[in-house]
Amino acid sequence: MDRLSALVLVALVACDSSHDAGPPPSRAETGKVGAAQGANTDAFCDFHKRDDSGPLLPMPAVGEVKLAGPSNGRWLWLNVWATWCKPCVEEMPRIAAWQKKLPHVDLEFVSIDEDDATVTKFQQAHTDAPRTARLADSKTQSDWFKQLGLDGNPPIPIHVFVSPTGHVRCARAGGIREQDYAAIEKLLGE
Repeated sequence: MDRLSALVLVALVACDSSHDAGPPPSRAETGKVGAAQGANTDAFCDFHKRDDSGPLLPMPAVGEVKLAGPSNGRWLWLNVWATWCKPCVEEMPRIAAWQKKLPHVDLEFVSIDEDDATVTKFQQAHTDAPRTARLADSKTQSDWFKQLGLDGNPPIPIHVFVSPTGHVRCARAGGIREQDYAAIEKLLGE
């Protein structure tokens, strides 16, 4: 196993301890990572549609903070994360910086933490943390992930890209890196 594969595997295990059968294969093991592949949206996404044939975004029930959802004529980027997920927290500044370069994209964060108080406490300790909604019922989480085109128990962070018409175009389980910007930019132009 090369070093990148080992790092990806460690990150997946750290963010998803609920897999009884062991962690899923890393993107490097399944051939989905690599700068050599360039801006390949099929490789970037676990679920990918180049048109609006994907499902309409199912809006989950959330806690105190509400999701705005898709707005007419704009892309929506949903980031699913948790306060206890180190890769999730580490990629937040990168995502926020990229969103500034993508003015036609709305960015929303959805936490899978158990309660709103946990998210509020995290945001008080991290004043630069983005406004975030929280899935209201963890029992519906698996069904929601399946509706997005993922398996029912994917590792977080999760990135969901929704077209201006409200259709899921890409869902990705796992973090993003600097070299993924080109694939995201290409995806938003499809």
